[in-house]
Amino acid sequence: MDAPTTEPSTAPSISSSSSTASSAPTVPELPDAPYPVAEPKERVAGDELALHDWKLPGDPKIARRAVVLVPRHLTKKERVPLLVLLHGLAETVDEEMGAYAWVKRYGVAEGYAHLRAPATITREGLGKMASDERCVEVRDELSKSPFRGMVVACPYTPNIWKTGPNVEWAIDAHTQWIFDVLLPRLYSETPALAGPEHLGVDGVSLGGYASLGVGVRRAQELGSIGCVQAAISVAEAPSWAARIEKAFAAGARPLHLMTSTLDVFRKPVEALDAALSARKVPHDFRLAIGPHDQPFLRGPGSVEMLLWHARQLG
Repeated sequence: MDAPTTEPSTAPSISSSSSTASSAPTVPELPDAPYPVAEPKERVAGDELALHDWKLPGDPKIARRAVVLVPRHLTKKERVPLLVLLHGLAETVDEEMGAYAWVKRYGVAEGYAHLRAPATITREGLGKMASDERCVEVRDELSKSPFRGMVVACPYTPNIWKTGPNVEWAIDAHTQWIFDVLLPRLYSETPALAGPEHLGVDGVSLGGYASLGVGVRRAQELGSIGCVQAAISVAEAPSWAARIEKAFAAGARPLHLMTSTLDVFRKPVEALDAALSARKVPHDFRLAIGPHDQPFLRGPGSVEMLLWHARQLG
C-alpha cells in the first residue's frame, strides 16, 4: 500500500465544563480514504503521485486496462476530484501504449508537478509555448487558490473510427465500460470524491472527440467536460453544438475547448466554439501556444487542462 504519510492536524480539546462544548453538535469523524492495496509500479510527478497499472474486465477491442495516478500528498481522510483522460490515435495500436500515453508521452505527471510547485510555471518550464503574461496569471491564481490535487485515470482508448460497426457504437461501448467497470473500482480503491460534481472527463485529438462523446451521453453524471485539440471537422461543429445543447437541457455542465496556434484541428475547434456561442451554450475556450504534438501536451497542454478541471470540480 502506498498510503499518504501526512497526518491531519488535530485541534486542541475543549473542557467538558465549557458551555460551548456541551452545546456543540457532534461531528462524526471521517473515515480514512481508500488506497490501492498493491504497491505502485512507480512514483511520478516529483514523488507526488503513485502510478498503478490496472488490468480490468472488458472487451480487448474496447478497454480492459488503465493507468491510475493516486496522490501521495493527501492526509489520510482527505479526498480529491477524479479526472478520466482519453488518449490519441497513435497509441490505439497497443493496449499498454495507450494506457501509459498520458504519463509516458503527454506529460500529465509533469503538469501535475508544475501545479503543485507554481514557481516552476515559467515560459522555459513550459517549453517556450506560453507567454510570460500567461505564466504570471497562472502562478497568481495558484497563490490565491492552491492546487489540491486529483486522482487521474488514464484508460486505454480504442480507435473509435475502426472499432465495431461505427463510431457511435464504439463510444457507446467505451462510455459504458468507463462508468460500469472503471469508475466503481476507482471509487472503492482511491481517495476520489464520489458524486457527479467531482468527476471530469477530457481527452486529446481522437480522445478529445471521444471525451465529447462521453460528455453528451453522460452529461448529468459529470462535473466537467473538456477536449484538447479535438479531432473533429468544421462540418461536424454545428451537429456537435446541437448535441451538446441537448445534453445540457437538464442542466449545463462546465465545458472546456482547448486548441493551439498551430493545431491541425484549430479551425474545427474554433468552429465548435462559434457554434456553441451562437446557441448560447456556456463554455470556456482557450487558444494556447504550440502545435498538435506531444511537446505541446508536455508544456502548456497538460497544465492548462488540469488547472481548468481542478477549478470546476472543487
